[in-house]
Amino acid sequence: MKTSLLLFVWILTLTLVVPHSLQAADPAEAKTVGRIISQRADLSSFLRVLEKAELGSSLAEKTNLSYTVFAPSNKAFEALPEGAVATLLSPRNDDRLEEVFNYHVLGRAEPPFELEKYTTLKMASGQWLAIDYGKGKIGKASFVGEVIPCSNGVVYIIDQVLSPTTDDLFQALQKDGRFSLFTKAITASRQGKLYQNVHANYTVFAPTDAAFAKLPKEVVDSLFLPENDERLEDIIKHHISDSVFSAGPSFGATRLGVADVTPVSAFGQQLNFAAKGGKPTIDGVGIIETDLPTANGLLHVVDSVILPAQKSSLEILKEDPRMQKLVTLLEACGLDLALADSVKYTIFAPLDEAWDAKEVKGLVADPTGANRERIFAILARHVITGKHVSENPVPYEKLRTIHGAPIYLTVDDGRTKIQGIDILEADNEAFNGLVNVIGKVIGDPMELPENDLTKLDGIKFAQATLRDGSKLYDAGQYEASFRLYARRGYEFIDKYGRFLANNGSVRLRAIVALSVDPVVEFADNAWNSRNAFRTALRELEVQKDGVEDLLQLSDDEASSFGR
Repeated sequence: MKTSLLLFVWILTLTLVVPHSLQAADPAEAKTVGRIISQRADLSSFLRVLEKAELGSSLAEKTNLSYTVFAPSNKAFEALPEGAVATLLSPRNDDRLEEVFNYHVLGRAEPPFELEKYTTLKMASGQWLAIDYGKGKIGKASFVGEVIPCSNGVVYIIDQVLSPTTDDLFQALQKDGRFSLFTKAITASRQGKLYQNVHANYTVFAPTDAAFAKLPKEVVDSLFLPENDERLEDIIKHHISDSVFSAGPSFGATRLGVADVTPVSAFGQQLNFAAKGGKPTIDGVGIIETDLPTANGLLHVVDSVILPAQKSSLEILKEDPRMQKLVTLLEACGLDLALADSVKYTIFAPLDEAWDAKEVKGLVADPTGANRERIFAILARHVITGKHVSENPVPYEKLRTIHGAPIYLTVDDGRTKIQGIDILEADNEAFNGLVNVIGKVIGDPMELPENDLTKLDGIKFAQATLRDGSKLYDAGQYEASFRLYARRGYEFIDKYGRFLANNGSVRLRAIVALSVDPVVEFADNAWNSRNAFRTALRELEVQKDGVEDLLQLSDDEASSFGR
């Protein structure tokens, strides 16, 4: 008994004197962003700010979160005006300290490989920051020193303290010096509050004074007359959108040109982006400088004033000498009235030479009598309700024409087609719709409905997709492999999605959603896409209701794909 008591006392004594460092702990906690910075003598000034910031505790303690921190060196703080650091650390300036600190933090860990892709970042403060990692620049600072991986993020050392801009869009335009007429017009149209609203984020396409100079002087002068107030207001509203759209890849903004995403101006019309031959345009106007950050959004500089559309779709067609046969046929069957009123339509408009084809030539020669019914049937196949962009569409989409027939908009090898016909000019905007120019007449067969497609068709489609995608991947064409899977994913969901249970459908939809603007490596995307298609294939294969018999009847050899 005495021996047992002595043993207990000895064990208790050991427990009390063993150093805490020998006790079990999560190794990741010792390598968080906050603790790594605390161990760096060259980042001691930044550490003082971190320790006072609300987000600092997460950076120091939480290993289940992930951040990128751009940490100014001690030399960067020494370069600030005398007393600036003390002022920042004063309790009276806690809000400013939070803003400054958060302007150095990105809400996701980004390795150099990913940072190289971005032109703008939306920081934890909610403000925008320009970056060109390839040139070693972020805002006005430069990257110096090594990249420091941490258990809850990554630290990049920079040579200047980043200062959040306080200039809103209007102030940035005023200070730039190139936009005196544009800012005058903003003020005259009483839209200053819109451009200065820092409680929301916007995109502005700002015409320079040189852009206004392209207009006749009397036109510019007339815009500022009292009787043209509404017209001026419409023009100014047409240069701003209430979402943020970047020209380059962005962390936090939607990129211009992303599939099926089109800016809409405060005036209410679309702002249609295109990039032909490396030259970006918005509503046909050249974009000459991009992604300029302000306190409430991004500025893009344009070389002409963007005027809202005032003509109807019918007026656009009538004024185009290449469309006179189409106009005659529209008038013959009464569809001209639809393209002139306020209801919005998108028309795929064949050029005059398209009507020289043998199958339709007689309609132009005699657009009367019984031919009028056939003219309506054919032209109805060229018109869909609503504005539907064709410049940056998803790679496969089934649309419905005004008489309910399916019509397919596809993108293959960078070429956009409607029902297999190349779209020569896309998204010519009218106030009541869009006009797309095509070189052939779309046929009007009455196909079998999609419900006649079987699970066997779905199995064959998935097998072919897996074969084609793997060939591209094995050849090192990772982006092409991913794009093929995404393109086929849209088609598979449309044709065979009803055969899938939740898991297969959800995984395929995730892949096609990612294809809109992929942000990670294409090899990774291709593998995820392949696995999504494999899951869909397995789901169809285990649905035994007649599929095996159909395979035998068709004498089809089922392909084998790895699990």
